[in-house]
Parts: sequence; C-alpha cells; structure tokens
Amino acid sequence: MKTPASSLIFQCAASLLLCVPGALAQAGRETNAVPHVAPPAVVRSIFTDDLQAGKDPFFPRSVRRQPVVDIASVTNVTPSSTLFSQLTLKGISGTKGQRLALINSATMGVGEHAEIRSGAQFVKILCREIRDGSVLIELVGGTEVRELKLRDGI
Repeated sequence: MKTPASSLIFQCAASLLLCVPGALAQAGRETNAVPHVAPPAVVRSIFTDDLQAGKDPFFPRSVRRQPVVDIASVTNVTPSSTLFSQLTLKGISGTKGQRLALINSATMGVGEHAEIRSGAQFVKILCREIRDGSVLIELVGGTEVRELKLRDGI
C-alpha cells in the first residue's frame, strides 16, 4: 500500500520535531555551557525646551512656554492706558432721554457699572456720559476719564 506524499511529509516532520529537542538537550549536557546574555544598555532621553524650536505637541495653545514679562520693568506704559486702548465703542442706541452704549460686548447706560473683558483680564468701568458720537467712561476706582469715539462712518 502506497502512502500519499502529504502524509509522508507529515510523518517526517513529526519525527524530526520529536528528535530535535532531545538532540538539543544532549548537546547542552555535553558542554554544560549556559549562554551569557549581556543586560540591555540603558539609553537616557534628552529633552530640550527651546521656545524658538516649536510648540508643545500635546497642548499647542498653552501659554506656559511663553516668556514672562516683568510688569515692574516696563515703565513707559501705564496699566490704565493699555486697558483703555482695548475698549471699543461699538454703537449708541436709544432715545435722547434713555441712551445706551455698546462697549466691546457690554450694553450700558449712564451711571451704570460693567465688567468688560479686556485682553486676558476683566475691567470694571463706569459710564459717565453718552453723547451723540462718543461716550465718557472711567475705570472703577480710578480718577482718569476717557472718551471713546465711534469710528467714522457710523
């Protein structure tokens, strides 16, 4: 009786697998050598935090890497002038007796206080007077009064 070629290959492979572990064990007994494995080398990562090199990939809108400016060292700019420069009169509405002014995103009347976002901080202002094309405002707690004008064409 003839065996097919596939079963013959299977039998040869099975006998080979049974013989190989025994041969390896016998070879290990003869030399009694345990192969020495060197420990892996430790590689240390080096990170540089250069502001000109890029941005934080995990927090791209983070401001933690921006340079800190010491306010005491800046003497030519007063804080009130920078706050006033970020306020914009967007519009004036209402009747002559009941006028309203829209400053940045806050609507206010004469004598009203408002807390307006100016850059990264909030500013409390007082509306002192609303004119036809301008508004007189004052920082709460301050003595300086400024006039905000509507832009031309409005």
